[in-house]
Amino acid sequence: MKKTESESTTPKKDPQEAASTEKKSAASNAKPKHCHYGHRERMRNRFLKSGLDRFQPHEILEIMLFYALPRANTNEIAHELIYEFHSFSEVLDADLEDLTQIKGISEYAAVFLKLLPQLCWQYQLDKIRDLETLDTVEKLCIYVKAQLFYAVQEQVLLLCLDESLYLLHYEIISTGDTQSVMLDAHRIVACAMQKRSSRIVLAHNHPHAKADFSDADLFATKQLKRSLFGVQVQLLDHIVVGRNGDTASMKMMGLL
Repeated sequence: MKKTESESTTPKKDPQEAASTEKKSAASNAKPKHCHYGHRERMRNRFLKSGLDRFQPHEILEIMLFYALPRANTNEIAHELIYEFHSFSEVLDADLEDLTQIKGISEYAAVFLKLLPQLCWQYQLDKIRDLETLDTVEKLCIYVKAQLFYAVQEQVLLLCLDESLYLLHYEIISTGDTQSVMLDAHRIVACAMQKRSSRIVLAHNHPHAKADFSDADLFATKQLKRSLFGVQVQLLDHIVVGRNGDTASMKMMGLL
């Protein structure tokens, strides 16, 4: 059978060439990439390379919120959070309802933010569970800082120890406002007696101030020491934890 003229003169298209032409056409018709394309990946890589040391507070919030708000512009939300609550720590300390008033923060994201300080606290506590005894001021400071550093109110922590300085019991014995808290001498003595503790350590925190003792702290501690002496319980130390994680020990300062 003879080929027609058109059949004999029209060249066949190469399949690979045709596919390449289609790709080029699709690429030319595609929308240009957004200027923030790949931003999340760049942020993650920056963190993996150098940690959070050079991140601004809003950038830390931004990268954290990647995992609670996978499709939102967390940069804008992070800026708004810092604007409203003034600092990274105050964002995490804010009430759940106040957080959800920020545009873009769902209840799910607010719970995520509230979870973070508690996770940090549990992390610190887990690291010190292997301490066999609290037989140095350094160990005591590590322990009480882990217990009190994330508290937003001033609290008094009581540690009950045995003669070998093993921890028998600990509890928050009183909670005050953000500025002050009272030592409940009766409760401290009763707890020490109940736990059959021969040694105790007191600690409290300053959520908004440095680690330092007021005249009232010194007076109340000396009064308590005398009360404990009457029931043969020794007050080993009183430690304060400051807002930046700094600590001070009455024993080390020669005040006890």
